[in-house]
Amino acid sequence: MWNYMFKSLLVLCFIGCCVSYASAGNPPLFPTAVALNEKGEIVITEKGAKRLDVISSEGKLLRTFPIDEVPTGVLPDVDKVYVTTFETVGRLQLLSLQTGEVSAVVATGSGACHPMFSPDRKRIYVCNAFQNTVSEIDPVSMKLLRTVTVLREPRSAVFSKDGKYMFVANFLPSQRADVDYVASCVSVIEMEGFTKVKDIRLANGSNALRGICISSDGEYIYVVHNLGRFTVPTSQLQQGWMNTSAFSVIDVAKQEFLGAVVVDEPERGAAGVWSIACNENHIFISHSGTHEISMIDQKAMLERFLNYPDKAALDYDLTFLYGIRKRIPLRGNGPRNMVLNGDRLIIPTYFSDILNFMDINTHEIKAVELNPGREESIEDKGERYFNDASHCFQNWQSCNGCHPGDARTDGMNWDLMNDGVGNPKNCKSLLFSHVTPPNMISGIREHAERAVRAGFNFIQFFNISEEDARCVDAYLKSLRPVPSPYLVNGELSEKAKEGQRIFEKLKCGECHSGPYYTDMRMYRIGEDIEFEKGWDTPTLREVWRTAPYLFDGRAATMEEVFEVYKHGVDKKLSRKEVEALTEYVNSL
Repeated sequence: MWNYMFKSLLVLCFIGCCVSYASAGNPPLFPTAVALNEKGEIVITEKGAKRLDVISSEGKLLRTFPIDEVPTGVLPDVDKVYVTTFETVGRLQLLSLQTGEVSAVVATGSGACHPMFSPDRKRIYVCNAFQNTVSEIDPVSMKLLRTVTVLREPRSAVFSKDGKYMFVANFLPSQRADVDYVASCVSVIEMEGFTKVKDIRLANGSNALRGICISSDGEYIYVVHNLGRFTVPTSQLQQGWMNTSAFSVIDVAKQEFLGAVVVDEPERGAAGVWSIACNENHIFISHSGTHEISMIDQKAMLERFLNYPDKAALDYDLTFLYGIRKRIPLRGNGPRNMVLNGDRLIIPTYFSDILNFMDINTHEIKAVELNPGREESIEDKGERYFNDASHCFQNWQSCNGCHPGDARTDGMNWDLMNDGVGNPKNCKSLLFSHVTPPNMISGIREHAERAVRAGFNFIQFFNISEEDARCVDAYLKSLRPVPSPYLVNGELSEKAKEGQRIFEKLKCGECHSGPYYTDMRMYRIGEDIEFEKGWDTPTLREVWRTAPYLFDGRAATMEEVFEVYKHGVDKKLSRKEVEALTEYVNSL
């Protein structure tokens, strides 16, 4: 049975007048990053095609170069370009913008993304999302110089105007979830010593931090993120109080969080906040779930924000941006990354391969089709539906709202009321959900297909068609685990091998068995029994990515699972044995 399931898993594998330059019948490009070089040319990296495109300022394709791995970020430099890539090992590659030739490669860390120059352009910095680090590289020698550890999944960063500090946006909370305050942080790096000096905790429920920018005067940093309303009963779902979208304001000089501004409105959400940019007058935010740009009067916003009487209540004010924000619809589906160039915003759409040029003065949109004849697979359609908030009642959220980062977890507890009121449970990753029934932590759904349809019906208030639901099923089945950053050259470390022996000695494999490390059964564990059948045995594949742990998220780390809560441990383990066992499980 296991062999069959494992083999099956491996097998699963325009609006307006647009300018066109590609042939028909093409798979999606999936643009991952966009930047401008010194000539004003647009440089775009693409996940689907594994390539880099150089495009004129008017949208004409000039050159295209293949990339050997999935490109995650791009940094142009005169006649060359630095590209972060990641499939098994995070790397920074140096390519010619004329020939595409790769002249140098340096390994940085798992999940390499967001390459950026230091203010003096003497160094390059790369966020290593799955290594939880930021790397410093010499762009001349292409040597790794220094590395600093931040928190959980750094995805973007920005420098203070004086270059003395770097502010790093950590994607997910790095803590236990069974407490009243759960939030992601922005880490502060002191650049001279390249050490982390502070973690700035954002508003309660903050997660999925993506874009970050600094005001023109250098006084404030803005970072966009979800606001999960995990403390509010989910009976308020219809009012949008499950996930809202926001940007936080940080005082640069004090290195303090000041407050969060909600970008949703009472009558309509603005889900899927992704990128943020600002100039002297405005703040621009891309909404990947509602396919639009928010353009906010920055001066008016700051005046209103700084005079707000109770900033602790600000992140519940859905009317705050009334009169000072315009919502501008874009062409295509899924605007993510963008670049601001003078009076133009340049925004590719991830799920449509359409390049938008927006005049920030007139709001006029010019659209260029990057990939006419684009043909989606059933998995591609499912990924688009999964991320599209337009299916949701009043556009409050998509499936991505609770399962950000390629259908994984938001690191928080939720009481979804499908198994009784008052039973908050940790959000599960959807990796392998279709091959490890029953589903939901309490096993309330007998299979993932039912869970998918219930999610649309009861959380988004949308009756998804069976055809579209099957697309979402196909997308989730297509998900593959990210290679663990704990592996060494793709193999278990010596410490992990020792942990494997301990795993076997403790007979952990009796419950965590088979290729997915789960027997797919229910167990009553401990004295805190909320459900007659107990709890579903979770998969241990990619468990390193799914903290916090145990069903209520009480364990912030896997080490705590064994050392503090003694899960599966009926013998006294030394500190060394706990570390080895943790290393093994985190390597799966």
